[in-house]
Amino acid sequence: MSGEGEQDLQLHVDTILSRMNLDSMVVRSIRNCRFSVSIADPQLPDTPLIAVSEGFCELTGYSQEDVVGQNCRFLNEGCDLKMSDREGLRVASKTGRHFCALLPNRKADGTLFLNLLDIRGLAVGRTSAGEERWFLIGVQADMDQASVRGELPLERKMQMQHIAGIIREELVSHLQEVSLVTAESFNVDPTVDDITPYTEPRWIVGEVVELPVLGG
Repeated sequence: MSGEGEQDLQLHVDTILSRMNLDSMVVRSIRNCRFSVSIADPQLPDTPLIAVSEGFCELTGYSQEDVVGQNCRFLNEGCDLKMSDREGLRVASKTGRHFCALLPNRKADGTLFLNLLDIRGLAVGRTSAGEERWFLIGVQADMDQASVRGELPLERKMQMQHIAGIIREELVSHLQEVSLVTAESFNVDPTVDDITPYTEPRWIVGEVVELPVLGG
């Protein structure tokens, strides 16, 4: 994705947040958060990132050139992830099921931060072989470690998950376009060229993976 495309995607996110009519509790919970969006392709080897918003680069300290084409596990290097979270990430990457967790991640300069990650598969069309084509959409927010102090309250997790859901729903058509155009630019997946896009993209259904143990 070009730098202009990154900014356009981030502008969509920021505009959505500015329009949201949120109660004061939710506003306080996101006041210090910068939301960003990433798109990964699970039908390419090792589920690489194919596009990230400008906010993702600001959050992690990595440039778009650093991360596109890489599996996002680089954020987990040297971090102590719970086995349940690792399994949740694996299932989401394989099936597109909804996964949400507060994860310890590491920025490009080695700084640790708490990443509230909400991911879900977006089905955008079908190939000529009748296979559904989908992408893994992630919404990230950097949580203030001083305010979290270990375990994030379930109520706040649910609020953040709700906000991520609104961002995803508002971005759905834009994400379909970005996903298809960016995947095609990789020129490594012949199925991209013969996709018949859905009139309305749809989120892959399924219960949230391991919701009771988010970050815990």
